[in-house]
Amino acid sequence: MGFIKKLIITFSFLVTLSSALASPLAEDVLKIGTMDLPPYGWQDKAGPKYGIIYELNEEIGKRSGLSYSNQILPFKRMLALLKKGEIDIVSSQAHDASLSAGDKLAIQFDIDVIAGTRKSSKIKTFQDLKNKRFIYHRSASYKQLKNYPRSIVRVNSYEQSLSLLSKNRASDASVFSEPAYYYWMKQLGFTPKDFGNVILIEKAKKQWVFIRKDYPANKRKKIKRIVEQIYKENMYNQLLNKYGKGE
Repeated sequence: MGFIKKLIITFSFLVTLSSALASPLAEDVLKIGTMDLPPYGWQDKAGPKYGIIYELNEEIGKRSGLSYSNQILPFKRMLALLKKGEIDIVSSQAHDASLSAGDKLAIQFDIDVIAGTRKSSKIKTFQDLKNKRFIYHRSASYKQLKNYPRSIVRVNSYEQSLSLLSKNRASDASVFSEPAYYYWMKQLGFTPKDFGNVILIEKAKKQWVFIRKDYPANKRKKIKRIVEQIYKENMYNQLLNKYGKGE
C-alpha cells in the first residue's frame, strides 16, 4: 500500500508540475479571431485567408513578437470564444454583445456608413434621401435615417444589396459599410459609373479591438500600443483601396 500511495503522490506532482509549466507557454500564443464576412475576413476553398480586418489582425500578430493564430470565425461564435477566454482579441464595433464578451482595447479603424444610389435616382444630398425606397441589410437600423425611408426591402448580404440596387427600379438607395460597397462593386463587375452618387450616412464609426477580460496587464499594454500605432499609420485606408475602392 505504501508503494502505491507514493506512486499516486508522485503522479499527482508530475501532473501539477506539467500544468504549471504549460500555462506560461499557452500565454505566449496570441489567439486572434477575425469575423467571417467579406471584405473583412474570409477563407477561400484553396485555403488562403483574406480581408481588411484579417490583414490588420495579422499585423498585430506579427508585431506582438509572440507566436499567434488568426482564425476566421462566424461573428457570434467569435464573440462567444472571446467571452470564454478561448481567443484573446477580436475586432468589433462597440455594441452590447462585444462589450459583454471582452474589454475595449483601442480603435482599429474608422469606418464610414454610406448609401449607394440608383443611377437614375437624381439623389445628390442627404436630404434627397427623404421619402425614398431603401434596401437594408437584414436586421440593420440607422438612427440617422429615422423617418426617412418610404419603404425598406431587407436582404441577407451586401452582395444582394448591390445586385438589387443595380437591377431594381423600385429601389432608390441601399445602405452599406464603405468597404462592402466597393468590394462587391468590384466582385460583381460594376464601376462607380453604374450607380448614382454616394451619400454619407455616418462618418468615422469606430471599429475597436476587444481583448479578453483576464488577459495579462503587461501584454495588454503592449498589444494596445501596437493597435494604436497601426491606426496612426492609416493601414485601413491602404487596405480599403486594395479591396476595391481604389480600382
